[in-house]
Formats: sequence, C-alpha cells, structure tokens
Amino acid sequence: MSDYTANAGQTYLPVRDNINVDFMPFEKPAKPEPLLPPLVLRQDYVEKGYVLSSQKQHYLPGVTAEMMDWFWANMEKGYYLWAPGSHKRFSWVKTPAMYGIEHSVHMIAEVCKKGNPVFGGDGIEICRLPIAEFCPFTDILGHVICEGVFNEKNEMVDSTVHMWEDVPGGINHITATVTNSRCSEPPAFIKELLAEHPDAVIIPNYATDHEDYEASQWPVFLPGLYALWKDHPDPSQNVRCCLAVCRTSDGGYRYAEENGPVRFK
Repeated sequence: MSDYTANAGQTYLPVRDNINVDFMPFEKPAKPEPLLPPLVLRQDYVEKGYVLSSQKQHYLPGVTAEMMDWFWANMEKGYYLWAPGSHKRFSWVKTPAMYGIEHSVHMIAEVCKKGNPVFGGDGIEICRLPIAEFCPFTDILGHVICEGVFNEKNEMVDSTVHMWEDVPGGINHITATVTNSRCSEPPAFIKELLAEHPDAVIIPNYATDHEDYEASQWPVFLPGLYALWKDHPDPSQNVRCCLAVCRTSDGGYRYAEENGPVRFK
C-alpha cells in the first residue's frame, strides 16, 4: 500500500503547458442571511505575529456539513471539479487513509487567471494542521479544517481555514487566510516563480475571485459526487470523517472524533 498513489485516476499534464485554458462561467455565491459575525483572531495568535488577511462568507445551497466533511478527506475525487480550468494538479503526499485528517498533506498547483504563470510551479505542499495546536479564532462555525504552507525553515507562511455548518437548505461557509507576519522568507515555490519570472507580481489567491470560484462549484458537483460514493464500502478508498469541533478548556478547539488513519478489524 505504501506505493499506492491515491489520485482516483486524476492525471495531469506538466502544469506549465496548460495555462491557456478557459474557466467555467460562474456567479459569486450568495452570502449568509443574516451575515455571520466577522472572525476575530485570538490575542495569543496576534502576539505571535499572525494577521487575519482575508475572510469571505458564502451560503452554499444543497450542500450539507456531512458532504463537506467528506470532501476534505476525499479531495482526489473532485479537485478538478472544484475550480475547473484553474486547478492544475492534485496528489496526496500523506493520505488521510494512512495518516488521518490532521496529519495529511496534499500537493496542488493552480492559476487564478487564464494565461498567468502557474501558482505553485510543479506543486505546493499543503499541510493539515492539528486544530488543538492551531485554530486561531475566538469563535468558529461547527466544522473546521486548518491548512498551512511552510517555508524551507519550517516556518508557517500562511494558513487557510475553512469552516461551515448546516442551515436550512444548505450550509454557511467561511474561508479565511491567516498570514505569519514574522516569517523570515517565502516558500520555495514563490522563490522559484520569481526566479523564472523576475517581473511577476505575486497576487495572493484571496485577493482574486479564486475563493468565490471554488465556493460557487461546491453546489454544482459535490451533492452528486457524494451520492455516488457515500455507500462505497471500503473506508481506505472512501475515507469517512467528522470535522465537527468541540471547545477545549483553554479556549481552543479539538475535533469531536478522532479522524485517525483507517484501520481494518
């Protein structure tokens, strides 16, 4: 099993060769009604130099929290449907089936505008973060996943946090970016991009429509994809998890369930 590549048949060409591909037409998702309270960083994270760079709210009709939990453990089944034309590669470095949700790692590359250099070059490693160690907000929604990008000094450069919970007819969803203002250098893929394109202007994904594009596609593909897989009996191929959270005594959070590696009886 150690040689198994868990990509569900999703192959990709060298990501520098397919940048002139159209994206799907989309409308920005509706926002929750009423709007959710804005996220606030915990004071201990502020003191560590973290900055809340972005937060966006979405209402996603027809999607449930259970579907969204499943998506983060089974991304290889739908990554190219999540942002068609924009997402250029996906592979697991450490699969949820073998390492559990909080210690899984995946590799991606994407473009935020047709014709732009590929953001991530040949691939960015995205590490899942144990939420008992990193969940930087005073209050969150009922389900959450925290991901981080690290530089070559093992400093976390930034974190993308998704959170969601069921409401009538769908889910409310927030995506937020937390940046480490004390990071001493950018990640390797930014260095490589600037070496190849010295005049490139690095625009972070959250400053474009990319997050809204991704969010707009969940209602399009996720209910149908989840319906195809939900009864598949092999948990190593159809990874089950619950990303509901509980508050801890120190004001942080933990998952309500273990979400560890798949184990067969």
